[in-house]
Amino acid sequence: MRKVFLYIGGAIALSIFVAGFIAYFVTSYNAETHTWLDGFGRPLSESPWFMRFMFGQDRLWAGWGWFLADMVIFWGGVAVGFGLVTYGSKDAKVRDDAA
Repeated sequence: MRKVFLYIGGAIALSIFVAGFIAYFVTSYNAETHTWLDGFGRPLSESPWFMRFMFGQDRLWAGWGWFLADMVIFWGGVAVGFGLVTYGSKDAKVRDDAA
């Protein structure tokens, strides 16, 4: 049963990394509104100097609210995925050792 958690955790981790790639590396330009959009359709603006200095963000960004939400979702998803993979893999190792 725990092996299911291994696969679910791996799927969560993979999904989080794919979503992060889409959010930060995929952009498009809307010619009608003259705005840049990220991969999820959020409007982008120029990043403030603090973000460029501290995080090396030299691109456009979606704003402080989305930055905080993205960090919570990304690192929370990584933690949940890693926790599920760890939990699911413990049972497999115990059974392999017992056999």
